[in-house]
Amino acid sequence: MSDRKGFLTPEQEKKIDGLIELSGIAETFDGMAIRLADNQGLERLKPLLPPEALPVVYQIIDEIMGAIPEK
Repeated sequence: MSDRKGFLTPEQEKKIDGLIELSGIAETFDGMAIRLADNQGLERLKPLLPPEALPVVYQIIDEIMGAIPEK
């Protein structure tokens, strides 16, 4: 869990980036947008959650990400 900034691990961010196919310059920046949304936006939500809820949230995200087939 220590490698999480936001709710996703770097590997999960890359997996989502691989699933999203855009054209042109948008494809260049989609990975950056995913990282920024997770690492900046979702990171700000963490203090609003009770500390005991974070492991449950991480587990749910990990299960969902594990269920998504590799591209």
